Amino acid sequence: MYAGIDIGGTNIKAIITNREGAILAAGSERTPKTAEEINDTIIGLLRKMLEKKGSRISALQSIGIGAAGAIDGKKGIVITSPNITAWKNYPLATIIEKKTGVRVFLENDATAAVIGEWWTGHGKKFKNWVMLTLGTGIGGGAVIDNKVYTGQSGSSLEIGHLTIDYNGKPCPCGSRGCLERYASATALVELTKQKTKKHQSSLHNRMKTEAISARMVFEEANKGDALARQCLEEVGFFLGIGIAGLVNIFNPEAIIFGGGLSHAHRYLFPIAKKVVQERALPGLKDNVKYLIIKNEDKTPALGAAKVGIDSLGL
Repeated sequence: MYAGIDIGGTNIKAIITNREGAILAAGSERTPKTAEEINDTIIGLLRKMLEKKGSRISALQSIGIGAAGAIDGKKGIVITSPNITAWKNYPLATIIEKKTGVRVFLENDATAAVIGEWWTGHGKKFKNWVMLTLGTGIGGGAVIDNKVYTGQSGSSLEIGHLTIDYNGKPCPCGSRGCLERYASATALVELTKQKTKKHQSSLHNRMKTEAISARMVFEEANKGDALARQCLEEVGFFLGIGIAGLVNIFNPEAIIFGGGLSHAHRYLFPIAKKVVQERALPGLKDNVKYLIIKNEDKTPALGAAKVGIDSLGL
């Protein structure tokens, strides 16, 4: 058995798999604030899943972790994570390895999603494709000529931190005008809060008893709320600007989307595709396929598990 852990800004998701990618157990918890709490949550998830299989952590062959942010996979260090501020040059792999006694391998969470999709999803069909994960932030990854591109240290394609407005909104990464400040689930919530101060919406009733969320905006858009749809379409516009740049750089066969916000593709994609057609170069923007990852909730964790399997040379 092999474990895969996907640590995002909002949730930690975990799976137990075999060498063929069959999911044997799965679980998830909210992402805590402190580094130690994150470590404890990982261990707790592993124990719960393995107890259901009548087993213990020591039965695992490896643990693969996909972590949000810039990582050094060779050293097992999270260099920085804009959405998990508790990590600064944090030796996550070493700490989890000491706590479990199992070999631990670290990968960027978006790259892990690419590996998972390439292993078990739509990615098997293409030689050149890009992934965008739309969640609390925006991550990304790419397969180039049938090889996963990871960059010098394993932190390539931090697509969420492409600058789309040189004098734009400040970003937790330290820059300004980053794509994820305009086209992530976090950006959607911020935009909706601003617009509901000035315009009527069915969201007002729900906001009396619930904290506003990207899911809430999506649900109200499905019910026909004009403001909710407007907010999603505005996010789709900025997403299209980012995609146009990726199309010009990578000339991909497909762009595959993951993350919770990808569920709103019926509102995001038409606007994003229109922007790509207006801004990307002829010959590069043609025939690009737009797809949703096959098993959205578990693909990044599957990819993390695959990192562990491959690192063991199996």
